[in-house]
Amino acid sequence: MSASAPFVGPRPFDTADAGVFLGRGREAAALAGAWPRNRLTVLHGPAGVGKTSLLSAGVLPRLGPERGREHGAEVLPIGRPAFAGDFPLAALPDLNRYTFALLASWFPGEPPARISGSSIAGLLRRRSSAGDRGWGGDAPGRPLLAAVDHADLLFPADADRARHAGRFAEELVEALADRPRLRLLIAVRTENVEELLDLLTRAGLPQGSASRFPLHPFDPDAAVDAVSGAVAGADHPLAASARRLVGELGGSERGIDPALLQIVCHRLWDEAAPGSGTRIARLPELVDRILRDHCLRALAAAASDHGERPGTLTEWFRDAFGRQRRAVHPGRAAGEPSDSVMSALQDARLLYAEGRPGKRRYRLRQARLSGVVRRLDPDAADTVRRRARRLDEAEAAFTVRALEPAWNRAHAVTVAATDVRERAAAECLLGTIAYEQGRQAAAIKHYDTAAQAYGAMGDAAHVGMLLAAVGRLKIGDGPSEAVNRLRAALTRLPGDLFVKTALAQALWYAGRTQAALAILDDALSQDGGTPEALRLRGELLADLGRGGPALRDLDRVNYGDRPSSRAAFALARLTHTGIGPDGTDEVELIDSAADSGPALLRVARVLRLGGEADTAAGLAERAVRARRPPLPRHLHPEAEKLMTSG
Repeated sequence: MSASAPFVGPRPFDTADAGVFLGRGREAAALAGAWPRNRLTVLHGPAGVGKTSLLSAGVLPRLGPERGREHGAEVLPIGRPAFAGDFPLAALPDLNRYTFALLASWFPGEPPARISGSSIAGLLRRRSSAGDRGWGGDAPGRPLLAAVDHADLLFPADADRARHAGRFAEELVEALADRPRLRLLIAVRTENVEELLDLLTRAGLPQGSASRFPLHPFDPDAAVDAVSGAVAGADHPLAASARRLVGELGGSERGIDPALLQIVCHRLWDEAAPGSGTRIARLPELVDRILRDHCLRALAAAASDHGERPGTLTEWFRDAFGRQRRAVHPGRAAGEPSDSVMSALQDARLLYAEGRPGKRRYRLRQARLSGVVRRLDPDAADTVRRRARRLDEAEAAFTVRALEPAWNRAHAVTVAATDVRERAAAECLLGTIAYEQGRQAAAIKHYDTAAQAYGAMGDAAHVGMLLAAVGRLKIGDGPSEAVNRLRAALTRLPGDLFVKTALAQALWYAGRTQAALAILDDALSQDGGTPEALRLRGELLADLGRGGPALRDLDRVNYGDRPSSRAAFALARLTHTGIGPDGTDEVELIDSAADSGPALLRVARVLRLGGEADTAAGLAERAVRARRPPLPRHLHPEAEKLMTSG
């Protein structure tokens, strides 16, 4: 943000904007004091009320890194569970996306190959025991402050996301128990607070152990401070019109909406500047026009993202929210928008949500919007110029598995972005979305395009991850082709651990297990803590009946969300110690195996060794038919043997 534009508009404030983050001094001081005192603090408020801004521009400048030491605390970067677009998921398809995304944002300098198989507690423990400079874990009594922003991305969840969210919550609770000096702050929308606390309680958090910190819209005096403080000393009509503007946006029992205040001020700063010819005396008309344009752009963008006609969505929105009614309960009738569209309108600062999923009600953010919405022209929405999309919006859509909006937003970034690295990351995300949709050829095309872009920038780390992803996808065309592709990649990047591990996977699929183990041994001689190499070696050793070495490898990694690794651990434990799964573990193993050929075959072997031949035969048959991932051809005879021994 330039010095001549003291309002950020629709985006959140970041740490660099601390000088113009005004009107929240009381809340920032209170939260900066509460965070280090409480093991778990839940910051909550409606969408767009300024939770991210409060953390970035209000609290962090008071706590870290320099001022944090004055308070006796160390502060991690703000974490976010949104999947990072610049990571090719096909390189490591089974990881917990929430855990990986959070650790990557807390530790941006940590190699992805080390993060991918780490638990939250495990990485915190390893970084602390390694003696990293400035770690609270190395100084008795000094708290380590860690924040998780945008926790709403965990909700609502389909079955697969719910499983990952549950494991993610378990890891957060485990980290709190394991690291006594950890102070965790989670930011979430108010309508999701109870669901978040339920999730953490099911994960083992003691009832009542979370401290809540509510964030409300501005009261009129705070809103005036936010405007007048930002323009203090400026030769601009807003300097003398702050209270009048706040009055124009007020009139609601909910207070003054911070997001709409910033949007209006951002436009007024340019449009009512001295010499512009625009008279701020016509303030009501100016505010009406700014809010109308914001509504139309937001509705056009939401419609485009979700494959709808902007005019149709605008007409529905006008009819639903332009009347004097307290709340709207959208259902599933023809013509009504989906949950993802309603969520997009929240993100666009048009709506607040209330109630739990399934019983959600929506309200206009501000009463001042009602008259504007009532006069919206649906035809105008079809022609409005839409604002440029940002990569983080595409990442958020992908995290909640809104694949069509994610694709549209990422594609828009590749078209409009001027930053080469951002375009490369958007191409990578397009590859990951195509992979999730089962479009292998498209995934390879976008990953190759991203690899070329990162290669031109000299970014070998991203090139290695992308080549590993392409190599794994090529296994579907035949293991030999994948091996050849990955050997060529390893010639180009001889020390790349992602490529080495992917090559070992391809060799195993080709039936060359001993060659795969040799590659993994080499990778681990290079870096003995590489989680993916340890995990894969543990799986292969379990298959070979070498239970002890397999357990030693698998005990060193976070395999809770990996069906093949969970099954390999059960197989290794049974062959090494004679201890098989109990009834509950057995059901969980079968459920988690899903459509994974290797996992299903390993569970079948466990059950066959435990005397459950009929169930094992059924699982072996499922293993042969499985597709995500398929069972390697060299293991089909073993599966067929189990099928006939039922």
